[in-house]
Amino acid sequence: MIVRCAELHLEHIRTGGDPFELGSARPLDFGHWAAHKLEALSGYALRHGEAVAIGIALDVSYARRRGLLGRADGERILELLRSLGLPSSDPALRRLDIADALDEFRVHLGGDLCVCLIDRIGHGIDVDTVDLADMEACVDLLQRRG
Repeated sequence: MIVRCAELHLEHIRTGGDPFELGSARPLDFGHWAAHKLEALSGYALRHGEAVAIGIALDVSYARRRGLLGRADGERILELLRSLGLPSSDPALRRLDIADALDEFRVHLGGDLCVCLIDRIGHGIDVDTVDLADMEACVDLLQRRG
């Protein structure tokens, strides 16, 4: 799986992708806008992959809430995370300042916010705005689900 991911990353760069992340978000950024903040908020008790899993769960929940992703696909992704033993929530999620995390990600990308979401399994879409109230509702949902 690691070799395949590396192959896909190289293909992305070779076909006009952005190896220095100066432009739009890459598919590899899926779940990452929140992950680095969650790692820090947990005192690095969350490993990177666990934080990214929570970020993916958050972005999947947001895409569902915004009507971009169907319920069945969303549930399938969340169930996959669970079956792999990955978390979809953590106490650090309660302390996540969404606006601050998005702003840091925007700076990381070079000035323009670009969050990679999905509208179906295997198909990413980039968005340049996030409704903070809807994202907060998704945080609440994930905390309730545990």
